[in-house]
Amino acid sequence: MKLWGKSIQVAATYIGTVVGAGFASGQEILAFFTSYGHAGTIGILLATGLFVWLGYKMMVLAHELRTPSYESFNQKLFGPILGRTMNLLVFLTLFGVTTVMLAGAGSVLEEQFDIPYLLGTGGTVLLALFILRKGLAQILLVNAIVVPSMLLFALLILLDGSAESPLPLAKPSDYAFLWKTILYVSFNLAMAQSVLIPIGYAIREKTVLFRAAVIGGVVLGFMLLVVHTAMLANWDDVRFMDIPILFITDHWNEWLQLFFVFVLYSEIFTTLISNVFGIGEQLRELFQQPESRLYLFLFATAFLLCLIGYSQLLMFLYPLFGYLGLSTLCRISVPAVLLPRGRL
Repeated sequence: MKLWGKSIQVAATYIGTVVGAGFASGQEILAFFTSYGHAGTIGILLATGLFVWLGYKMMVLAHELRTPSYESFNQKLFGPILGRTMNLLVFLTLFGVTTVMLAGAGSVLEEQFDIPYLLGTGGTVLLALFILRKGLAQILLVNAIVVPSMLLFALLILLDGSAESPLPLAKPSDYAFLWKTILYVSFNLAMAQSVLIPIGYAIREKTVLFRAAVIGGVVLGFMLLVVHTAMLANWDDVRFMDIPILFITDHWNEWLQLFFVFVLYSEIFTTLISNVFGIGEQLRELFQQPESRLYLFLFATAFLLCLIGYSQLLMFLYPLFGYLGLSTLCRISVPAVLLPRGRL
């Protein structure tokens, strides 16, 4: 029973890292899946399978390679020269997403509660520093609390009735959605490795890693499917909206609207702390500095970049990071017997 509890905690952290502002707002799901109509359902089913398989593969490789961070993971997986290049790309991805999440947190607090943008981002930094001081155990705990709220939100959308059958009605005429699905998974796994690799290193039981990957992947797929079907049923109304999920929740009462804001902010926050934790682990290996000092440096830099604005950062960085994550996705997909000797 103890192993099941640990598996659920790890799965919640996996989900919390993948689900960020773009997911919660519906914008990611609309762009990668719903814009392709019913064919997007096939993409979601494929993404679910990839999240399970590749999430487990990443954690178990970190377990077998004995790599505590993506720095050492990529060095062993790609070799010393290519590994350094990959680490730079992963660092840029994680730091870019960290900046987007911090800007998103400030935007949510400003729009919903009239809290000044800089004050909202500053308060989010202080809360994140408090959690990060406690280490990986506290990050697991935060995600174990927040992720059930995300799941409840998805269930509320499902019970709301504003959805249609997700089953494709006909054979897809265009298979571009398959490429978009692979890009979606590659981006999210490039981001998730910041926390999946330290988890794979720290947890001894492979059973826990397997169960966590299955639970995490299936729950992610379920939430994708629920939001996708709701937007599919309201396509004419949501397709040009910046936050399409707002149309679905617009008729909810005041308390449910407040719950949605909590879920949106929480999804941003869990991605933020997971990314900073992963970057901190890498920098600690390189510079041998206390984590607290590294976290302060990262947040200070991200805070300055937040002045650019949330939407501008999102539009520029997300498509780029999808392509950068493809090399990692391809590499961990290679069967272990084909990896260079001495790496496992």
